[in-house]
Amino acid sequence: MDRIDLLKNKYKKLKQYSSLSEDEITKLAQDKIKEEELLESTSYLLKEDEKKFALNLLKKYTSEKDFESSSEKDTLNQLIYTQILVERIKKYLNTEFEKDAYPLQILEELRNLNDQVLKYKEVLKMDKEKEESEWIEVWETLKKKALNYYEESKGENTLKCPYCQGIFHLLVRLDNKDIVKSSWFKKSLLYNKKVFSLYHEKKITKDEAAEILGTSIAYVDYIYEGLFLKEINDK
Repeated sequence: MDRIDLLKNKYKKLKQYSSLSEDEITKLAQDKIKEEELLESTSYLLKEDEKKFALNLLKKYTSEKDFESSSEKDTLNQLIYTQILVERIKKYLNTEFEKDAYPLQILEELRNLNDQVLKYKEVLKMDKEKEESEWIEVWETLKKKALNYYEESKGENTLKCPYCQGIFHLLVRLDNKDIVKSSWFKKSLLYNKKVFSLYHEKKITKDEAAEILGTSIAYVDYIYEGLFLKEINDK
């Protein structure tokens, strides 16, 4: 006798299920097996307080759609586990940060996970329009908080004391400071046009250009050919 028959026999003997039809008993047994499969496949990943959340998601999704093939069931399990990860990050954000703002890298990871949730739902042909709308709204709110935090705290550096190992902050006051465009970067690339102009005019050597920039000779070649010469040709 297989697992589903064992469960059906068990439920038929219970008073609370005495009024159910054969099909309803079968459905009850199938749902129980799905729960067992989910918990078995994620038991080493989920914390105890997350299992209830995972089972509630499983019941919600299986009530909306039948997942018959093994690939669909695997994708469903991945969907639920990814949503568990989303909840973990949300919980972390709510408990670890007293300020009304969050680090951008954590928000980016949260956004990536939510994108993955939507992809799983798309594979499973589940309705995602409402969730997309809700997530976009949440994302925009969190992004605004993160950017505000950056503007307010961009002069702050967190350090660990080498003697006592305690954490402390170095604060740099940015009030009344003039903003000057850096001549040593183009976007995020280390680049000084004057240095490359001197190298191009053979007034300094490639080794000297690399020494001034504090880079390798290969980097000088890369920027000279890929950026400096392109700027000259474009003009």
